[in-house]
This record gives sequence, C-alpha cells and structure tokens, in this order.
Amino acid sequence: MSTEEDLIKGFVELTNCRRESARSYLQDNNWNINYALNEFYDKEGSFTHDREPEQKIYPKDLIDLFEKYADPATADGTRVITFEGMIQFIGDLGLSLEDDLMTIVLAKLLSWKKMTDPITSEAFLSTWFMQGCSHIKEMKIFLAELDHRLYHDPTYFVEIYNYTFNLILDEKAKQLDTNTAIEYWKIFLLQPKEPAPIQIELDMVSMWLNFLQAEKKDLISADCWQMIMQFFQRYPTFQDLATNYDETAAWPYIIDEFYEYLEDEGKI
Repeated sequence: MSTEEDLIKGFVELTNCRRESARSYLQDNNWNINYALNEFYDKEGSFTHDREPEQKIYPKDLIDLFEKYADPATADGTRVITFEGMIQFIGDLGLSLEDDLMTIVLAKLLSWKKMTDPITSEAFLSTWFMQGCSHIKEMKIFLAELDHRLYHDPTYFVEIYNYTFNLILDEKAKQLDTNTAIEYWKIFLLQPKEPAPIQIELDMVSMWLNFLQAEKKDLISADCWQMIMQFFQRYPTFQDLATNYDETAAWPYIIDEFYEYLEDEGKI
C-alpha cells in the first residue's frame, strides 16, 4: 500500500501543487488520492496558478494496457473504457462481476460511480500510476492486499458496503430494487468467501431478508441500506437486541417494523 509520503509525492507530480496543499487535500479526503484529485481539479482546475503545467508522463506499458480496454477515439480524440471494456479488464484480473466483492473494491479504487459510467484515461492511468502498477500481474498483487484488508478491517468493509449502493443502483433510480439488495446482502454477510470482519449472528441477517420478502418491501432506500448495517453492528445477536434495543432511537421506520416482526416470530 502507498505510504502517506508516496501519496504526497504522487499528488504533487500529478498536480504541480505545493506539498502543503497536497497534504491538505489528501488529509481532507482520508488519503484517498482519487477523491483528493477530484476535489483539487474541481477547486483549482488542472494546475495551480503559481506554477506552469507539466506534461504527465505515464509508463508506456500502462498506457498500452489502457488502450487495450479503451474504445476507439471519439471525434475529439477522447478515449474511455466503457462497460464492455471494463468487463474484459475485470476478467483479466481474475474477478467476477456478479459475485466478487473485489469488483466493487476495484470500482471504488477507480472512482467508478455507476457501472454504466465510462472510465477516463486520467482516472485509469493516475490510479494505477500512484500504486506503482503497469501490468495486470502487479495490479493483481495490489488488489490481493485490498482483498485481505476487506476481510480484516471492519471500517474498510463498511466503507465498501456503503459505496455499493449507488454503484448498483439503476440509472435515474433513487431506491434499490429489493431483490438486488438481497443478493448483495447475501454476498456481504451470508456468503462471503471469507468471514466478514463484522461479527453478526447469521440468523439475524436471514430474518431480515425473510422480513423484506414476507412484508413485500419492493424498494430499499440509501438510508435503509446504510442504517441496517449500523443496526447489525449495534445489535449483532438476538440477545443484544432483546436486551438493549431502544425503541425511541432514530432508526428508519422499516427497522422498527423489523423489530416488531422479530417479536411476532418469537426471536426476541
């Protein structure tokens, strides 16, 4: 993983800003260089006013890799990786779009907001350049480090979980289809390839999925998606829930309904 000093150095090379500014942007964005770069360019444009812009030089092997997956250039010369190219890239990395959380980790790494969005050359090249990767083999090694982190760092696990909602949301939709949400809850909590770093009684999760289907809940809001994970973290077992649940707390109404459902089912 890149150290803070590596990230500062890379940020300066990419933006031509001062070290103090680079550190500030990175700290404000929890040392995520992609988010920090986005904020920098939004606020200050492609380069700072006190220094001349420099041509960014990326390794030829990395550029060739981008071009392997990119669509032909548009009329203005722009090249991007569309969904089809990303499918090929994901496959070459040994990942599966349908059932591998590492695909979501990769999407977040590349600041991929929606699966239908294209990946620009700058997003692809700057991301992998910062990680010191120019070949598929190197990228696999780096992603293996993130894979380990995903299943051993609860904070990172929840970060990836929260990020998933907008990534899998249908175009122009504001709420997630319940069947889709259920499939991802299974991947995150019931059927991960390694035990999740958040310890939750699996029957609690199963009852949540049963509740959604029994009560015919068709859509899941972003608030529900995030808060149910907080609910499971606070009450990881039925015993915790029966003993400590505060009915006056500001949970979404659907979670209060779930609590009542568990009472009716004799679980608490």
